[in-house]
Amino acid sequence: MFPPGHYGVALTLYAVVGYALLSRGYDSDALYGGGIVLAYALFPDVDGDLAFLVHRGVTHTLWFAVAVGLFCVLVVASSLWHRPRRQAFRGACWAFFLGSFAVVSHLLADLLNPWGVMPAYPVSPALYSLDVVRATNDAANYALLALGVGAATLAWLAGRPDRSRPMLPVRILVRTYRRLRGGDPERERVPK
Repeated sequence: MFPPGHYGVALTLYAVVGYALLSRGYDSDALYGGGIVLAYALFPDVDGDLAFLVHRGVTHTLWFAVAVGLFCVLVVASSLWHRPRRQAFRGACWAFFLGSFAVVSHLLADLLNPWGVMPAYPVSPALYSLDVVRATNDAANYALLALGVGAATLAWLAGRPDRSRPMLPVRILVRTYRRLRGGDPERERVPK
């Protein structure tokens, strides 16, 4: 798939994780996690920029997913070093999950086209493909992106039902209306 398709699949899959986090009150973890998954969603395609790697070779395997997960743990290791052991372990597991999740979402997106992926290469040369759509199909790529944005939006709305507030433009309009009406905007609360 092309970048829009990869982002769409990553968002669609992460929507389940995001919903689980949001419904338990971990809003910032859900948002930052989604950003990290999107940032690493195209990482396996680094093989296109390196002449010594074959496209959809070693960077499109489960071994690479593990390696990217470990890389993410190393990236956050310095911030976890002085934290309590339990908290540091959870942070390392979360970083590993996000990095490997991004690569797995990439593999699942590439599974949709005829070229497929070899997830256990070089241990097994078995090629897996669903042969649903070509990677170059722009309509399919943007449809996957729309699906991902829709799934992420639905997860956001469904995961935060008890903490809903009017959007910022609505709050500004309410305050402006109350000021024009002559009320004290500081004493009157914006509806929550």
